[in-house]
Amino acid sequence: MSHLHPLSIPYRVVQAVLGYVPLVFFAAIASGPALGGAGLALATLAAVVGFGGIVAWQVAYYKRFEYETTPDTFDVRSGVVSRRNREIPYRRVQNVDISRNVVQRALEIAELRVETAGGGETEAVLRYVGYEEAKRLQNELRRRKSAEEAGIGEAVERERALYAITPEDLAVLAVASFDLRLASFLSVLLSLAGPPVLIRILTDLPISPLLVVGAVIVLVVVASALVSGASAVFSTYGFRLVQSGDELRYERGLVQRFDGSIPLDKVQTLVLRENLLKRWLGYASLAVETAGYAPGQGGNVGSESAVPIARRGTTWGIAREIEPFEDPEIVRPPKRARRRYAFRYLLVLGVLAGALYAGTLVLGLQMYWYALLAGVPLAPVAAHYKWKSRGYFLGADHVVVRTGFWHRTTRVVPYYRVQNAIETQTILQRRWRLASVLVDTAGTGSLIGGDARALDLDEEEATEVRETVADRLQTALRQRTREAARAERERRIDRAIPRFESV
Repeated sequence: MSHLHPLSIPYRVVQAVLGYVPLVFFAAIASGPALGGAGLALATLAAVVGFGGIVAWQVAYYKRFEYETTPDTFDVRSGVVSRRNREIPYRRVQNVDISRNVVQRALEIAELRVETAGGGETEAVLRYVGYEEAKRLQNELRRRKSAEEAGIGEAVERERALYAITPEDLAVLAVASFDLRLASFLSVLLSLAGPPVLIRILTDLPISPLLVVGAVIVLVVVASALVSGASAVFSTYGFRLVQSGDELRYERGLVQRFDGSIPLDKVQTLVLRENLLKRWLGYASLAVETAGYAPGQGGNVGSESAVPIARRGTTWGIAREIEPFEDPEIVRPPKRARRRYAFRYLLVLGVLAGALYAGTLVLGLQMYWYALLAGVPLAPVAAHYKWKSRGYFLGADHVVVRTGFWHRTTRVVPYYRVQNAIETQTILQRRWRLASVLVDTAGTGSLIGGDARALDLDEEEATEVRETVADRLQTALRQRTREAARAERERRIDRAIPRFESV
């Protein structure tokens, strides 16, 4: 049995102490007025006792944590008080990921995570082993899994480079990765102050409140762009993607370095993303949704990044390397759906203008409610581009669904990965004789509403799409069953030939 790296003891002690010290500090401050000097003495005693307890616990954790690779399983034994013994069959291993932050890289240690098929949580975590040991375990578990799936004693894997990020790609990613999460965080902080306080502050200013609000919005947008761009660069720096056997393997990260894999046999959906800026510059991103565990990279929960950003042709080419599909000819919703979108935009403008007008009357502030009326002629234009950015395509082996104008998302789903095709219709859709079709898969994106959806189709067309997807699903499953049976027969023949020749 093997143990963790000896440096894992001081490293874990420091991690625990950094979380323990603030509690002691705040407890000393809170008890200071009541206990005086005794409070400081008690805090010091608590710190010493706590530190001793942390060190003792981490030493015991190190001695009680063992792991080994057996002919059939990867065994992990852990637990100081309550023991836990795990035997992980190699065939169930899905991902073996390695991560290292700056300090861990300096100490040459790493965290290794073993994920299993169908599991929503990490099956085994080794904190921390030497980096060379982590790479050895990663390669060993992958090799044994491939050998077991192939039914042979030894699997030979050949790596083929698919993509490596360039400085130009990284610069475009920094510019095109803008998001407004910082703005939403600021809005939460402002809401804590309360509307009366904000209104009083704005009315007491010597300049127009709208100018102040506009300046704050500009600052927040600029700060969001800088923060999101830097985050994208740090997490994607040095990205490299290779295909090795039946896996995609990637490395990425500047401060926190990740080394992981994407099993091709678990891929459920290909997700191609192109926001407006990426489309103008001719770039796109590719993520894959897998069955079972999916940690989510780059903010895309339930999906793993296969290409963080590249030229559109390169991205689509790699997508076809993973799952061959034809060039989709998108069928758009009926034109009455476009009228529905325009009506909704006009309704929203009317509600906002009415709210600002009521604010002008009640609060006595000049809210410039009539400025929103300038958006009325833009509503049909926005509705047209929304309509133009939606649609579906039924290929020979895949269903393709596209949504979004500002953030265009194209989802490619092989028919054999479809779990169910569901036709839905809201009350408002029924009024316009429209319906949507949801293509459900076993991917983790389905758990958070990330299914492929053909939105706002004609009622009869939606029924036809649902039935076609269901029929082609059954056809694809029968074909894959025949192919699997033929492959199994060929495998048995290959095994029998050496025995026959020896006789």
